[in-house]
Amino acid sequence: MRASSLRPRVQLFVCTHVRGAEGPLRSGCGAAGPEVFATLKRATAGIAARVWVTATGCLGHCPGSGCAVVIYPHNEHLVEVIAEDAPAVLTQALGGR
Repeated sequence: MRASSLRPRVQLFVCTHVRGAEGPLRSGCGAAGPEVFATLKRATAGIAARVWVTATGCLGHCPGSGCAVVIYPHNEHLVEVIAEDAPAVLTQALGGR
């Protein structure tokens, strides 16, 4: 094992987890997450060294619509995120609230 020299300023974790219809939890992430992930990846293409966007499994929020996004290292949890929210998510992630 060795330490990596790659260190983004922030990392966005986008839930893309798909839940079965028979389960008690909602699956907004499975429906909206892939589009949110793709939109954020395109939006960060020019700043990919500073902002990493990672598709992930369940983040524990399970919104009925939109998806969950977590901003690290800020430990900010967003829910009901849709693709159109990508500019606001990036602004928040980079400290321009």
